[in-house]
Amino acid sequence: MSDHFELDFFKSLYQRLPNDKRVVSILAEIYTHKGLIDEGLRLDQKLVRIDSNNALAHYNLACSLSLKLRLKDAMASLRQSIKLGYNDFKWMLEDNDLEALRETMLFINFKKELGLL
Repeated sequence: MSDHFELDFFKSLYQRLPNDKRVVSILAEIYTHKGLIDEGLRLDQKLVRIDSNNALAHYNLACSLSLKLRLKDAMASLRQSIKLGYNDFKWMLEDNDLEALRETMLFINFKKELGLL
C-alpha cells in the first residue's frame, strides 16, 4: 500500500467515522510519519478526549507535543500515559519523537523519579 493511498484511504474513513478510535489513531500516526505534525497533534488531542484512559493515546500525544517543542505539555502527557499504565520505558528512551523532551531537565528529573538513571 503506497503512502499516498494509505493517507487518502484513512482520511476518507475518518470523514465517515470521525470518532472511531482506531481510525483516529492510525490517521494521526500517518500524519506524524509524513511530517504533518500539526494534523497529527490535532488528532492525538482528539483521541485523548474521546479515549481519556488510553495510555498509548497519551504517549502519542506526548510525542506530538514534543515534536512541536511544547515540552511542558509533552511531559504532562507522558506522565499521564505512565499513570495509566504505559510501561515501555526502553522505547520511551529511544523514540525519536521524544528527542527534544529527553534533552530537558524535566525529563532527566522524571527518569530519576522512575529509577531509570
